[in-house]
Amino acid sequence: IRGPNPPKDASALQALVDDLRPSITLIENPPGNNMLRTFGHLMNQYSASYYGYMWAEVLSADMFATRFEKEGIMNPTVGMEYRKFVLAPGGTHNIRDHLTKFLGRPPNNQAF
Repeated sequence: IRGPNPPKDASALQALVDDLRPSITLIENPPGNNMLRTFGHLMNQYSASYYGYMWAEVLSADMFATRFEKEGIMNPTVGMEYRKFVLAPGGTHNIRDHLTKFLGRPPNNQAF
């Protein structure tokens, strides 16, 4: 939709959705279905948020593999450090700094 050759009009956009949806979901479009009218996220700036969701998955996998999986998922020290270094500061500083303190190194995507 936001690529170099976006659909020129509503019917071309609908044709693109009709073509892509079954190949992605493996479910045929019901007759008369218009997914574009029921999934507004595709048509506004919310789509950028999906990128943030993926990064949340990457960062949580890193924290789990690096600390919780290695030191114990119920380890009270790890839990308290997670609370102290990641949750408590919230959005007060750069999240990378919080994660670096918790992980003992800069975050990466290896565990993902």
